[in-house]
Amino acid sequence: MLMGLFMLVVIVPHPLRAQVTTEVVWQRCIGGSGLDWGTHLTGTSDGGFVAIGWSASTDGDATDNHGGNDILVTRLDANGGMLWRRSFGGSSEDYAYSCIEASDGSIMIAGHTYSTDGDVTQNQGDSDLWVFRLSPLGAVIWQRTYGGSGAEGGGEIQEVADGGFVIHGFTGSSDGDVVDLHPGGGSQDHWVVKIDASGALEWNRALGGSSMDVGTELIHTTNGGFLMNFSYTASNDGDVTGNHGTEDCWLVKLSAAGSIEWSLTIGGSQREFGSDVRELANGDFMLLGNTTSDDGDIVQSQGGSDVLLAKISGSGSLLWTRTFGGTGADDCRSMAPTGDGGFVLAGSSNSVDGDVTSNLGERDVWALKVDANGAIIWQRSFGGTMDEWAFMEKGDLGGYVLTGITYSNDGAIMGGHGDRELWLAKLDDTGDLAWQRCLGGSAEDWGYMQAQTAGSGFVAYGYTDSNDGDVSGNHGGRDIWVVKLNVTEPTVPPECALYVPNAFSPNTSGKNDQHCVYGTECVTSMTFNIYDRWGNKVFQSTGPEACWDGQYKGQLLDPAVFVYYLRATLRGGDTVERQGNLTLVR
Repeated sequence: MLMGLFMLVVIVPHPLRAQVTTEVVWQRCIGGSGLDWGTHLTGTSDGGFVAIGWSASTDGDATDNHGGNDILVTRLDANGGMLWRRSFGGSSEDYAYSCIEASDGSIMIAGHTYSTDGDVTQNQGDSDLWVFRLSPLGAVIWQRTYGGSGAEGGGEIQEVADGGFVIHGFTGSSDGDVVDLHPGGGSQDHWVVKIDASGALEWNRALGGSSMDVGTELIHTTNGGFLMNFSYTASNDGDVTGNHGTEDCWLVKLSAAGSIEWSLTIGGSQREFGSDVRELANGDFMLLGNTTSDDGDIVQSQGGSDVLLAKISGSGSLLWTRTFGGTGADDCRSMAPTGDGGFVLAGSSNSVDGDVTSNLGERDVWALKVDANGAIIWQRSFGGTMDEWAFMEKGDLGGYVLTGITYSNDGAIMGGHGDRELWLAKLDDTGDLAWQRCLGGSAEDWGYMQAQTAGSGFVAYGYTDSNDGDVSGNHGGRDIWVVKLNVTEPTVPPECALYVPNAFSPNTSGKNDQHCVYGTECVTSMTFNIYDRWGNKVFQSTGPEACWDGQYKGQLLDPAVFVYYLRATLRGGDTVERQGNLTLVR
């Protein structure tokens, strides 16, 4: 039976594709000689971008700073040219977290402010939620603060069908605009606010109990309401019922008018948190999170912290939970739907057992595909000897785009400039690495992809301490950084279709006793490395004719899953790269 299965596996090896070309077509540093932080970027209908963050600089691009940290807003054209930039705030601290282009072309920005002067005309005490609307040219149409005498903050803004907006953040107030805070020692509720097109408050709701309640994501539902996904709740009173212990995932379904339709806690006696939620075509929901429990709603623990996937009915009943990982720390923060009803999940892992078959050191990026019932279809690890982690989005042209951070410059991570860098990569539909690119310089760089452009363009946004490598024009200290990457993938000529089998059986039977790369006639040079799950290099070849016999240091290795990395130069100069898993069967 094993031999029959093995023969089938070898007959359908994985084709290799030519290396893609990744090119930084433009980049821009925004800021001054102080500390400048980029928080969000949105595409605009003219093909350009609006970038927001906060800045403590008083020179460079922030000469109109009002004092302390101001909100810095920059509008760029499609080629990264600066159309205008403005600082908004007062003499105290002002922060922005999200921006959108509204349906009429205006720009909506949400954050919070401690100021009582400058651009801020009212503050109800401590910090207030602050929302302002700009014309396409950057003029203030209106601005308003929302809150009470306590602290309000955060601020993610979305437009709704009636032309108004919904914002969510946090509140510690029990007065002013906040009428339903759940008081308690050190309590913080999550706060959902609905305003009309002119900024007038229509309704607001504080969600939580007497302990800490932290929301992370608000999605619009097909019935016109909202689903609030909480990172966690530590409460077991107020709006929260059925907490299983410590901190649980928590979902709250709101009507279009802000009333609670249902709420659901998911977890066990240890810690859980939610990170991503999606509404399914039938009105059910899929929640992605993390758990350290092995009881309550958690029917199986892999050990350590596990990835948690939960399916919830449209009426708020828990249908099932699944966990994924190994005995280490496993955490996925984002998911993308697949065409067959499943999902691809992405995050990080430092496990080398259970569902995780390889790790090259510390945390690797970990991606896995599950079907509609939560069964694993495939899983892959990508990384080097240092730390990596990533989020993921569905690619506009197919596949899945990973966006995150890397400290490595080995293994699957190539082209690093030093220290921490942005990392962009794309997986094909089978989970194999189509391309990857490190972005940054020799100092610390941080950010995520926040826009895909027509064709194969990717725009990342964050901050940089560098002024070399991919970075130029840094104003000093830390700057906001926008960078656009274009990706071109050439077609591999048919005669250069290389193949790597995904299994072999070195049993001295005379059949499939060695693992070789096939179709190497057009290869001029090649490096082929194989690693075990602990990151040990068990085989290396620099010639296209070499094959692995399943031995390491003269010893026969036991059956296991290994990871290979291949880089080959073809006649004509094209380069092929690939990584994947291979199984040694005895």
